[in-house]
Amino acid sequence: MLINFSVENYKSFKDQLLLNMTAAKRLKLDNTIPVMKYGMNVLPISGIYGANGSGKTNLVLAIEFMKTKVTGSNAAAIPFRFASSDNEDNPSMFSMLLIDRKGVMYHYGFSIKGDEILEEWLSAYYTKRETELFSRIKTGSGSEHEFGNRFIKETKGGKRYLDFISNDVPSNMLLLSELAIRNSNQICIDVHSWFINDLITIRPDYYNLNVLPSLITNEAYREKATGILKSLDFDFDGFESKASTVDLEYILSQALTPADRETLRNSIESSSSGYWLSPKQRYVIFHKTMSGRLEEIKLSVRHKRSDGTYATLSIADTSSGFKRMLDLLQLLEKDKIGQRTIVVDEIERSLHTVISKGLIKQFLEDDLSQEAQSQLIFITHDTNLLDMNILRRDEIQFMEKDREKSASYLTNYAEFKIIPGLNLEKGYLDGRFGAIPLLHHNLK
Repeated sequence: MLINFSVENYKSFKDQLLLNMTAAKRLKLDNTIPVMKYGMNVLPISGIYGANGSGKTNLVLAIEFMKTKVTGSNAAAIPFRFASSDNEDNPSMFSMLLIDRKGVMYHYGFSIKGDEILEEWLSAYYTKRETELFSRIKTGSGSEHEFGNRFIKETKGGKRYLDFISNDVPSNMLLLSELAIRNSNQICIDVHSWFINDLITIRPDYYNLNVLPSLITNEAYREKATGILKSLDFDFDGFESKASTVDLEYILSQALTPADRETLRNSIESSSSGYWLSPKQRYVIFHKTMSGRLEEIKLSVRHKRSDGTYATLSIADTSSGFKRMLDLLQLLEKDKIGQRTIVVDEIERSLHTVISKGLIKQFLEDDLSQEAQSQLIFITHDTNLLDMNILRRDEIQFMEKDREKSASYLTNYAEFKIIPGLNLEKGYLDGRFGAIPLLHHNLK
């Protein structure tokens, strides 16, 4: 569960920007997630509005960048570039306050210049009091590091091992990731696992790699997915898959590069059975049976004709909205959404506003009724979602860019003084809260 995320000196963020997911204390705490251990209530959802170019997508990219660094990427951070050339030499900073699946709250962060880690820190709240676990600071000759007693006790090999690893970690890699990958420290494993499994970013071009194999191989999942999609008024009768025998050379011809071809060959030849996504065909997978037979399996949707027979349609030929919902299915999978934080850019992409609203309402109903403690953070331009029957005041955020400094900042709707009975959608479009485009008409 995400409590807050902060970023500084990255892309369009000059000063520190804070995305806060705790409920405003002066508002009623209805429809929030209570965290009794820490005496707080957390928001299950947050919608972010703003003009094109205001920095909304950069917020998603900042969260995604932090995740990719934790999972082992050597990517470089892009600093804010519109202040001065000197500012570009300053480090970028990323930090998160999160609660893992064991119910422990951690504060983790790092500062980075280019791809080089300058500072990294981790602390925990086993009670309401902060416990420092480790800190690492780059020096001219290497790095200085400190470890808390609890962190040392959780490490295989103790302090001697930690000193060795800390001096051996490449400058563009994180100590947390190194200890987790080496399976050396359970605390790092838990935090690392949260970033990998429980923090999900969905961009407009996102492709859910898990949904296709599940739809093809799992009949129960097909029925569940069909029910979800029909509840959102997608008109079809179900999914259908068709397998045909192919040879290895045909499968390898789908590889995009010679290197991919060899990797795919080695994977298939070394496996007794398994499934592989087609590199070129989005809704096709390859299957190796236990007998060694190779198959190409294509997924289709089934429609009932007026004469009672059925016609099939390739997924590739369905509407863009149908394909988008396949990639967003995980938002409504009741047995999977528990304790995940899902960040969606352009949630309304290719979807009718009624479906977008239904998707969000259903997510909230499933989450709060089951106490799943999952979260949805979404970027949108769909003003029909500015509905106080769905979202709380503190669940609405406005992203705006300072036109003089070209820097993005975030404002919560709960910070505004509101006239009772105000139509929120109209007020936003009228410019009462900023975060809208300013159109200039030069008519002659």
